[in-house]
Order: sequence, then C-alpha cells, then structure tokens
Amino acid sequence: MKKLLSILLVVFLVAAFAVGCGGTDNGDNGDNGDNGDNGNGDAVTYDDGVYFAQDEKAGGWTYFVVVDVEGGKITDAHWGGTNVVPQGNKYTASVEGNYNMGGSAEWYEQADAAIAWLVENQDPALFDDKYTDDEGHTEALATDDGTTVSVHVIEFFELAKKALASDPVAEGPHATPDDHVATATLPAEADGVWEYRLDLIVVNGTIVDSSYNSLFVGEFNEENAKYFVDGDETKPSNKVELGMDYGMDWKGNAANIDAFVEANNGFEVEYTDDEGHTDTITGVSIHVNEYETLYKDALGL
Repeated sequence: MKKLLSILLVVFLVAAFAVGCGGTDNGDNGDNGDNGDNGNGDAVTYDDGVYFAQDEKAGGWTYFVVVDVEGGKITDAHWGGTNVVPQGNKYTASVEGNYNMGGSAEWYEQADAAIAWLVENQDPALFDDKYTDDEGHTEALATDDGTTVSVHVIEFFELAKKALASDPVAEGPHATPDDHVATATLPAEADGVWEYRLDLIVVNGTIVDSSYNSLFVGEFNEENAKYFVDGDETKPSNKVELGMDYGMDWKGNAANIDAFVEANNGFEVEYTDDEGHTDTITGVSIHVNEYETLYKDALGL
C-alpha cells in the first residue's frame, strides 16, 4: 500500500511540473524587449512611410530626424541639423570637413552609429537606459572603427520617438535632397551689408521647415558695432538673433514668411510694388523678393 502511494505521488509531481514549465503560453519569446521586441514578445512594427521630427528652434543648431519605414520596419534614418544662420545640413558639413569638433571621430560618423543602432533594434525607446548622464551621453555606441561615441545622442533617439509617434509626411512635389536640406545664399550687393540666407528641410517631397535669415557682412566700425555680438568684430550677428535691436521686427516678419511656406508647401505671392512687398502673407511688411530668389535657387526652380 505504501509503495502504491509513493508511485501515485511521483506521478502527480511529474504532471504538476510539466504543467508549470510548459503548459501555459505567456507570449514571451525570451527577448525581453531586445532586437525590436516590445517587451511582450511582439515585434515592433510601424505603418510604412517617411517620418519627421524637429527640435524647437533656438540659437545655434536645431536638430531634426527623418525615419524611413518599409514593410513595417525601420529601414533607414537621418540625423541632421540646421543653423540659426542658414548654412545647410550639419551632417553634410561634417562629411565635407567643415564642422570640426576636434575629437577622435567626426560628428557624422557618430551620428551614423546612432542611426545603425536604431535600424538594428527598431525601437528608440529601448535606448532609454543606455545614457550615462542627464545630457544624453552614452558608452553603448561606437563608430565603424571602434571609437566610442562622445557626442550626446539623446536628441536623436527622442526625436525618433517623436517622429514615429506622428503621421508620415505626405508626398509632395519637390525634389528631396539627399541630406534633406536645400540651401541658398544671396550675397550682399556691392554697396550692401546684409547677406540673405535660406534653409529648406524637404522630406518626401514636402517642405517641412523653412529658415530665413540675414547675416551682417559689412565692415566693423563705430556705427556698425551694434551688428556684432557684444561688439566683437570677429562675430557678426544676424537679423533673427538681433531681434528688435535690429531696429524693427524683421525676425517676426521672417517667421511669418517661414510659416506661410510650410503651410502652403510653396511660395506663391502677388507683389504690390516693384520693391517686393506683398499683401499675400499676413503679418509681413518687409519686402519678400529676396526670399523668392533664395527659394527658387535652393529648389533649383
């Protein structure tokens, strides 16, 4: 009798062990969120399209991110930046050797390391625990030659989140530059002192951002010292950063022109005089013919 009870007890324990180990499917594939897993065993997927997000504009560089999705997967991304004084894409400036940080790796190489991580892992939120400080530096990324990434990368991953949480950018009629930034400069006339500049960010043929500004390029003297940062003759200022110190609200006018172009995905206005003024754009009193010249030059029209 005791032998029979022992046998029944063994059978019961074996059956219970089998149920506990494999009898219930909890949906976990063992990845625990790595390699594009959302933490529940489900692969992260997105609607196909081209996604865009940009930081709030401030002085210096403003970062933006473009994410390409095909077949529900992130296939490519771009991390770039435009300056308050338009001069093209920071990424391209770095590639061409015109943005020198003085570090062991160029900025674009470090940007590429962040992009490669996103394409491999598919979910920017998975990078949240990989920062080493509040500024967004990390030791989890390295360039192709093994150099540890030293720039803060939090802008890239946070903008990637923002982009993927938004709707894809609608297809537009414009040619999309390889680096997404169409740029143009209108040199000052022989007797002029202001050089007009424009950067247009184009994504999927759509103008998603316009940045219009004018840089002081005249000589430094007592009268013009106000157009230099802190009166330093090596640091010419610009109309946007001068604000009302320029003598009028040129900055506000430029912002209204930018907003008009972004809203209409183009620049079509009717002029009211030969000086280039228009009533087409609300809140604009300055002449806009310089903008039209830059716009056409940037887009090759």
